[in-house]
Amino acid sequence: MSTRIKIQSSEGVKEAFITQIRKWANEVLDRKGDIDGPPYMCITVWTKIEESQSFYRKEKEELGVVTGEEIEFLATHEAWRGYPRIHICEERVKDISDAVLQGVLHHEISHAVLHGTPEFYTFRYSNKLQEAGRTCGLDLPLLQQCVYLMSIAIKDHDVVTWLTGIGLAQGQLALIEHMIGDTDEESRIWPMICTYSAQRKLALAVFLKTLIPIEAMVSVRIKNAVVVKNQWKEAYRWLPEGTQKGLIRFARNIMADTITPFQDRLEQATFRLIIDSNL
Repeated sequence: MSTRIKIQSSEGVKEAFITQIRKWANEVLDRKGDIDGPPYMCITVWTKIEESQSFYRKEKEELGVVTGEEIEFLATHEAWRGYPRIHICEERVKDISDAVLQGVLHHEISHAVLHGTPEFYTFRYSNKLQEAGRTCGLDLPLLQQCVYLMSIAIKDHDVVTWLTGIGLAQGQLALIEHMIGDTDEESRIWPMICTYSAQRKLALAVFLKTLIPIEAMVSVRIKNAVVVKNQWKEAYRWLPEGTQKGLIRFARNIMADTITPFQDRLEQATFRLIIDSNL
């Protein structure tokens, strides 16, 4: 199935930037082969960060979506309206290299192909999961945030695994290297939150976003993946060695299940993160 892309932009976006985005998007779509993808996707290119944030606030309010702020991401994806939408802001990425931006677009287009329906963006909270959350201080709003963060990690594993299979792993390594290049803020707040169970679990879920894709590429011996894994260990050297090892073990356990439906994988992974006494 071919996928039609609509690229729309706010006033002031450079035409050369739009042309490059289309090129990077097609690099993925041209390799997707027989895999079922969406018949249609929309890429919105924003000029200013505030424009994109205003859009997200209005959409969330109208649709009742509960997630964190998107400003920390270089680009975002969702399917709240029933079809995949990608958002990227020119102001947000103005100082980002083309190699990293290529990895970003490959990543987001892959999400649109693999996760282009609402089921990947609406989450359930079973009584079992809520009870487990309460044992470590995760009330429903915090549990919702934890599930959201874990959904990112699981979907990113799917994306990186697929991109690796179609020969586009190097862009993901460039993206991950960029993401782990600055952990100063995380290292600053870790000593303040690590003794509080709920905040600790949320932070660990964030760390998994980069670790799981690295482990996925290491597992299939992608060139330089081990180098990037060592960079991750160095970037998070302020994490106790036992916590690092626990996260790596946890990441590998998540990677082992590729058959179970997404919602079940998500609930199981979140539950295991909550109850894991080593994390």
